[in-house]
Amino acid sequence: MTKLIHQELSSQLIGAYYTVYNRLGSTYPEHIFEKAMLVVLKRAGVECVRQDEYQIFYKDRLVGVQRLDIFASGKAVVELKVAPRIEPVHLAQLLSYMKTVSAEVGLLFRFGGPAPEFVRRVLTPQAWTESISVATMSDQDLSGFLFPDVTSELLAGAIEVFRTLGPGFIHRIYANACFHEFRLRGLEVLPRNEFHVFLDAEDLGAIKFNHLQIDNRVLVFPVAVSDPHQLHISNLKAWMRHLNVPLGIVFSFRATHFEPVVLRV
Repeated sequence: MTKLIHQELSSQLIGAYYTVYNRLGSTYPEHIFEKAMLVVLKRAGVECVRQDEYQIFYKDRLVGVQRLDIFASGKAVVELKVAPRIEPVHLAQLLSYMKTVSAEVGLLFRFGGPAPEFVRRVLTPQAWTESISVATMSDQDLSGFLFPDVTSELLAGAIEVFRTLGPGFIHRIYANACFHEFRLRGLEVLPRNEFHVFLDAEDLGAIKFNHLQIDNRVLVFPVAVSDPHQLHISNLKAWMRHLNVPLGIVFSFRATHFEPVVLRV
């Protein structure tokens, strides 16, 4: 019988999960379960770090830092979710974090449901490819779009970021990675970290929001939300009108299915 990678450590992590689940139930916030897992694992002699920051690189460029729930013995990533069920995006996030620290094994433990549920994953090229998908928009005829040449490069660049990093990181990391990728593709990109709100000609103030401007033609909004349609699209369009930029594209890196949203004003 083939021995599982880090089999003993995996067994200890799974045992700790059942201990915490059986002792505490499933109705507490995630940080309570994290602390409980650390207590049980420490008693078992398993060295763990919690919520440590790790540098995220995109094509040799540092694009930000991300925190992991638990990293066990420098070998296994442990993600905890308080949710009714394990979703595909949760598994994709687990693989993204495993890539970040070069961990072969990852375990996702769910709290919040009527019964315990967990998934163990080994990071392989096939597992990574199967965890994310790209919408067919990238293969469509773009001749009917404003600025089809630029739009095509932006789509291809964002898809490259998505396929390389995967979902699960914070908004700023994707904005930085897109900026780097677009520059590599020869696009003139202006990084913006806020947009302003106006009443007539009166500036009411700024709202922090990382986005990118490609000359006076396109605004790109890289976000990390499960449904980009839930954003305040009208606010983004108001900013586009103020800058006199006719085209906007929202790229969401939170879901497993990459599908841009095109905005016109």
